[in-house]
Amino acid sequence: MAFEIPKDSLSETIFMDKYAYPGETTWKELAKRVARHASDPELPENREKTEAKFYEAINSGDFCPGGRILFGSGRSKQNLLNCYVLDPEDSVESIGKVISDMYKISCGGGGIGFNFSKLRPKGDDIQNIKNSAPGSISVMRMINEIGNHVRAGKNRRTALMSILSITHPDFLEFLEVKLDRQELTNFNISVAITRPFLEAVEKDEEWYFTFGGRNNKYFVYNVTRVNGETGEEETFNVVAKNEEDALGRSRVHHLNHFQDIFTKAEKTEIRAKDLWKRIIDNAIESGEPGIFNIDFANEYTNVSYFEHMPSTNPCGEEVLPAYGNCCLGHVNLANMVDMDGTIDWRRMARTIRTGTRFLDNILTVNHFPIKECEEAGSRSRRIGLGITGLHYFLIKAGYKYGSESCLEFLERLFATIRNEAYKASMYLAREKGSFTAYDWSKLKDEKFFKTLPSRIRSDVKKNGLRNAVLLTVAPTGTISMVLGVSTGLEPIFAPVYKRRWRTGTNDVWNETHVIDNLFKDLYLRGRDITHCVGAYDVTPEEHIKVQVVVQSYIDSAVSKTCNLPSDFKPDGLYDELATYANDMKGFTFYRAGSRGNEPLEAVPVDSIDLDALITSGKIVAESNSIDSCKNGVCEL
Repeated sequence: MAFEIPKDSLSETIFMDKYAYPGETTWKELAKRVARHASDPELPENREKTEAKFYEAINSGDFCPGGRILFGSGRSKQNLLNCYVLDPEDSVESIGKVISDMYKISCGGGGIGFNFSKLRPKGDDIQNIKNSAPGSISVMRMINEIGNHVRAGKNRRTALMSILSITHPDFLEFLEVKLDRQELTNFNISVAITRPFLEAVEKDEEWYFTFGGRNNKYFVYNVTRVNGETGEEETFNVVAKNEEDALGRSRVHHLNHFQDIFTKAEKTEIRAKDLWKRIIDNAIESGEPGIFNIDFANEYTNVSYFEHMPSTNPCGEEVLPAYGNCCLGHVNLANMVDMDGTIDWRRMARTIRTGTRFLDNILTVNHFPIKECEEAGSRSRRIGLGITGLHYFLIKAGYKYGSESCLEFLERLFATIRNEAYKASMYLAREKGSFTAYDWSKLKDEKFFKTLPSRIRSDVKKNGLRNAVLLTVAPTGTISMVLGVSTGLEPIFAPVYKRRWRTGTNDVWNETHVIDNLFKDLYLRGRDITHCVGAYDVTPEEHIKVQVVVQSYIDSAVSKTCNLPSDFKPDGLYDELATYANDMKGFTFYRAGSRGNEPLEAVPVDSIDLDALITSGKIVAESNSIDSCKNGVCEL
């Protein structure tokens, strides 16, 4: 059955604004254009048949390519990949090249993740000039300013993400920088935690900052500044090697206060557990930072023998090496189950196979913005086959999001997705060859690869593997809205909610009730609706457990938000999250109201008369999801 975008709907608005080619008005027309472009790498005798398969998968809504593919297919010299990673070295030459590369990639519509951990900390010496290093955050501000002037596609703003290691001496300043909502407005920020740090948290040990592999440690000093004019005292923290260095850095950082006196540079103990709590508190307060387990990300993979991955893309679903890129497409799980809860596993397997070939072809036809990205793409032929509509799938199948039965079912579901994708890539390797860096003697010992069934591993040994990395779970915000399904891995916002908006010059507020389409259909059919919950009905532990289960079957990463009510108190979350952190590559929080007033308000189903509301005509029916870009930039 063909998918059609409802007329005069939010889906149609997004489709026309973001993805439609000039002259296109229907999803069918888009599906033809995209399928035709993606089939170009096929042999002439196979091209028509392959194009038909691609068209069927896209036109039915079973498979949806990433946004860059939808927008750029058929256009001349278009970058079709969503995101990239840059990893600046500690030199003027490297920073300059990274800025140049960032500009080229952003103009092509690609989002970029950075790891700034190699840059020397603020106040370090440069060429024997004391305290002259501007620090990593200064470089971020410079790149952010450039991002203010970059637009791609239909006024798409640049999306950037910065990561800094938990060991870096600039870490405390980095952790606080986004508490000011005017700072780094084009960036999300994430902290790169390590296994030694998590062990230090568990043992409640002191934590030290280090840099550059040199045998030195940085400490935190409480420095007192006495105002030379008023005599008032101010105490602030500075990270330094010793007391003399702490006072020197303080003076340099307050050059306008040349009459001031800096004294009492007292070394304070920073314990890993206190730092951990500070990270989580900030994340709950403002939605940032995200938390990236860089050690687990580089361990639980297929590529550790030839790549180190310093960062993720801005949304966090792809762990990438320097100049690495992600090629995204999504299986619409909502289409794989009917309203009676019957799952079509064969249809799902067919869609996974088609999606894998489609994305591999996109790598071939893509116009990379710079040669280093093309080289990285060839080395691994990394694709990101993911899903959308999971919560709709679960609702139809009768599972409450995050419940024990749901977690058990997710094991089966994502094992199927993993196995079918790897079989498809193996067959592609037999047909077209393996990724450039393929080496069976090393691949067989990679931690993720060893989770595959023995039969699939044996087949890969015999035939090779086309793609070093195959799987991811992206947020799929606008794509899911076009398809009219729940977003990515996330639960719906609420079965019923109020939406508020302003119109006119007098700031008149309007309000309407909204009911989720699927929830309404189930209710009108007389189906059980007690398992239909919203994002804030799911406990933090349930959110986290869903991500942990799914991550175990994903060779890249998972974009997932743990939604928290406005009055949430972290208390027991600190220790619980420290335990689960070893099994997640990246995770983030969003507390209701943490970024200002929100236009949506969940309405308890048992507090309203659904029949009266539906028949009154004062209700809008649509799919709904948590906005995955709450600060205007992709979240991690």
